[in-house]
Amino acid sequence: VADADAAAAKIPIIDFGPYFAGKPGALALLAEQVGHACENVGFFYISNHGVSESVVERGFAAARRFHALPLAQKLALKLNENNIGYLPINASVQGASTVHKATKPNQNESFFTSHDRGTDHPDVVAGKPLRGRNQWPEGQPGFREDTIAYMKAMEALCTRMMPTFAVALGLPPDHFAPYFANEAHITLRMLYYPPQEAVEDNLFGQAPHTDNSFMTVLARTQVPGLAVRLTSGEWFAPPLVPGTFLVNLGNMMRRWSNDRFLSTPHGVLNESGVDRYSIAYFHSPNPDSVIECLPTCAGPDNPPKYPPAVYRDLVLAFYRANYFHQKGHRSEAMQQAGGAEAAAY
Repeated sequence: VADADAAAAKIPIIDFGPYFAGKPGALALLAEQVGHACENVGFFYISNHGVSESVVERGFAAARRFHALPLAQKLALKLNENNIGYLPINASVQGASTVHKATKPNQNESFFTSHDRGTDHPDVVAGKPLRGRNQWPEGQPGFREDTIAYMKAMEALCTRMMPTFAVALGLPPDHFAPYFANEAHITLRMLYYPPQEAVEDNLFGQAPHTDNSFMTVLARTQVPGLAVRLTSGEWFAPPLVPGTFLVNLGNMMRRWSNDRFLSTPHGVLNESGVDRYSIAYFHSPNPDSVIECLPTCAGPDNPPKYPPAVYRDLVLAFYRANYFHQKGHRSEAMQQAGGAEAAAY
């Protein structure tokens, strides 16, 4: 209870239960709460989300199993041009961040997946950017199934949440639905942060940054490390509130809303002395979507701050700013691991 009270004092805890249950009038009330959180914090906890606890537990078990694999087996699944696969430690730098000038690589390992497309998927056959196939470790029964189950649960949750953002912005509940049709751009990231024994200047588990998604849903374990920069300038460590996910908006929602909704800076520093795991799910529109200022977010005294842009172009520019392999760079750590290419997020 103390953790929940401490959290709610800084980051709202929003109950989606009545809306998901179809209670009359729930959407309007929920949209008001969500809108207030998005305009003033950029983060909120979601309670009564409807995602099975067993799905979350299996997701974390899968993440631990993957990160416990031998390095050579993980490097065989190195992160590719579609941002799918394994990202080793010391292989990323927060190059696109306008929040903090990162000079040292992030101290985490990550495994990225997206829609589980087959070899005959039209976009795979055509080699369409950001529409590639997942890479899976061999000899890990149940890993693929548990990972996909978690990802699909998150996708379904975000789809159910979407009308609240639209109504909060004075739009019809289904306004965003067409932008997320035909396989939205989704990414599941299983993160592992080893303990940082000596905290060096400008060395983070994940350097301060903003996400590039529409929204992010984060599941964490009890191990602390996350910090969020509130609008007051205070860096706040959100406690774990049982039965909730932590949701934050990304740069795409900020761009769409003409800066009305926040994309709040956050980062990770694992000083706990023990291993830390988290699972981040990034929910974003179909790459072909054009992101332009929403009609309710501009006016004579508030013109659009960003030109219309295709989401795929924005994502690829973000990758080029952050990923070593996208820039043709190779990190020392990756060279020592056998010369595999490195990437960053």
